[in-house]
Amino acid sequence: MFKRYLLIIISVFSFSLAANQITVSDFTVREFIPGAPSSVGYFQLANHTNQEQVLTSVSIEKLGRVEIHNHVQKNGMMSMVKLEKLAIDAHSTAMFQSGGLHLMLFSPKSKLIKGESLSATFNFASGLTVNGKATVVGINESVENAHQHHHHH
Repeated sequence: MFKRYLLIIISVFSFSLAANQITVSDFTVREFIPGAPSSVGYFQLANHTNQEQVLTSVSIEKLGRVEIHNHVQKNGMMSMVKLEKLAIDAHSTAMFQSGGLHLMLFSPKSKLIKGESLSATFNFASGLTVNGKATVVGINESVENAHQHHHHH
């Protein structure tokens, strides 16, 4: 009986530990252009764990739908594709930025206001959820942090 409880305690502990080892930073979402059906979100998603983590969905308050997208080159043309999931290697960072991985934001439930902070939830295939905060930026502002760079540990 004791071993069973110990196992539950250990699995709960490792679950909460993993949440601290996946971090979201430099998270911005752009205001919707009046009349536009969609907007974009950019951030860095760092996996500090020893195993691959698979992002399956993202939800952001005030938004009806959020999709993970990527730009890919096909027959010499760049096109945007929706991803059902995204694998992030152990000890690596996925960069969500213009011209690459990004979030497509749809169906705002109310107007996004420049400067406001929105709660977001990142859902992983393992059942793990990670919370983040997105800052709304203006239509004409750069949505990317100028200091972003790709790095592996």
